[in-house]
Amino acid sequence: MKKLLVILLLLGASVLWAAEAEEETVGDASGNDLEPVLKGLSSTMSGGMFVIFGNAADYSDPIGSVVNLAFGYDIQIVDAFSLGIHGKFGILQLNTDSSLSVSPWVEDYAPVLAGLSISPTYCINKRWEIGLDVGADFLLMGKAKDVDGKETDMFIMIGAGIDAEYYTFTRHFSIGMTVKFDYILSFDGMGLTVMPYMKYSFGI
Repeated sequence: MKKLLVILLLLGASVLWAAEAEEETVGDASGNDLEPVLKGLSSTMSGGMFVIFGNAADYSDPIGSVVNLAFGYDIQIVDAFSLGIHGKFGILQLNTDSSLSVSPWVEDYAPVLAGLSISPTYCINKRWEIGLDVGADFLLMGKAKDVDGKETDMFIMIGAGIDAEYYTFTRHFSIGMTVKFDYILSFDGMGLTVMPYMKYSFGI
């Protein structure tokens, strides 16, 4: 009888311990805690379409493509507000018609992008955020004509738009979408960039 009581007590204690451990542990099979949203240092891969407007659009395909790789840092100022600073590198591709003298294009336009952006963000809850994306890019190594008709291989593009981001339960990863209006200085054209992205946050 005593042995049976001891066995029952051990089984009961084991069940209670297992239940407590299950409540306290939120994670994957390796025991990693998936609950906290990680911020700090991050890398972001993005790609999407670049829609061009203005006189330059009369001599090109209306939609081109753009891909970016960015590195940055996200700072949680308060619970409802964070600030991100990111530097990026990428390539823009636009098929053009340079056969006419009135065309602002010299060749198919495929400049290298290098830029910096700032993202003030409102945190809707722990995982959803929406904010602004304001930045400037250098368009390098892609020839086109400026508003004076001179060929140049560098333009400056400034832009602003809306950014929505969701921090997933895979802890380090978040996904999002950016819609941004871009104005190219000294050029007869402007664009709209629509890009989904995936971010990896290191948590440092």
